[in-house]
Amino acid sequence: MDNIIDPASEQGLPLFSLRLLVPPLRLMSAFMWQVAQQRNVMQYGKLEEFVTLVTEMVPELLSSRQRTQLILGLRARLVLELCCSEGTADLLTIQAHLDIIHTLTEKSVHKEVG
Repeated sequence: MDNIIDPASEQGLPLFSLRLLVPPLRLMSAFMWQVAQQRNVMQYGKLEEFVTLVTEMVPELLSSRQRTQLILGLRARLVLELCCSEGTADLLTIQAHLDIIHTLTEKSVHKEVG
């Protein structure tokens, strides 16, 4: 079993217990922060999922308009990257992203009108 050694005690800490010490949300937040800082566009889908999850749990974090703009921006940037990258321009994948952008845009317009 993989162990992390504490130099002070020379005792190993099993990896599975490390999860108890570092909450998963903090790990995901750190990873998402790195994605944003490094502008790792190919991970923007994960960043979008994280933003969606967090704003569903804490709705007052962002307004509906801010959340929609952020998600649309991430998805649009991902589509642009997919279109520009050689070998990754899968039309079905791009169309799926465009369909979601269209759906989000329609929902946003309906919320503003209603």
